[in-house]
Amino acid sequence: MDEKGNLRKGERTRNQLKEAALKLFAENGVENVSIRDIQLAAGQKKNGSITYHFPSRDALIRELVQDVGKILDAGNNQRLDALEAKGGPKSIRDVTEIMIPTLPESGDLSPKEQAYGLRFFTSVMISRRELLFEATAGQDRGTRRCFAAIRSLAPDMPPEILRQRMMLTLMFGLSAGASMEAAAKDQEVWKNLWGQPSARSNLADTMAGIILAPVSDETLMMLES
Repeated sequence: MDEKGNLRKGERTRNQLKEAALKLFAENGVENVSIRDIQLAAGQKKNGSITYHFPSRDALIRELVQDVGKILDAGNNQRLDALEAKGGPKSIRDVTEIMIPTLPESGDLSPKEQAYGLRFFTSVMISRRELLFEATAGQDRGTRRCFAAIRSLAPDMPPEILRQRMMLTLMFGLSAGASMEAAAKDQEVWKNLWGQPSARSNLADTMAGIILAPVSDETLMMLES
């Protein structure tokens, strides 16, 4: 920034590239967007503009993951802190309500990060899982705290099954959060789901149900094989 607090040209260009990339990745998937696509969407005519600011396409993805992951983790920790201050969590559902991902309106996020962050994050989770885990190392304290609470509250079941269910709950919550984010842009398409007052509460119920569902005899037999 300059002395007046305004972004310098290089910083503005860098932010424009990140915002263009985030939107394209969210709408098309991270594997379907090229460096040239990002450059054109950001209005950059020079071929080397994106590689000047980011060593590689993966470096750009990694930085965007870190931006979004930091906010998600902070939200999980804040909500869990508030619940613990009241003596909770007392049920699995208390925890799954915390795990519903939210990108709040704040000065920490640009408008495009608020509008596309969850869809981008989910796309990376699906197609570039190792990169996501690498980029969010140290930014998953909130998730680990939620998992610890679930372990203490869950009914007795084989550890392997509980571990799988916690991961499924996390994936389901992120995917649902991504669709809620999309609904903010196209409310008519999603009116029969996220347009209903009960939908968010029912999402927390459903996520709790993933943990609490009885383990079938078929699944138990597979564990023993």
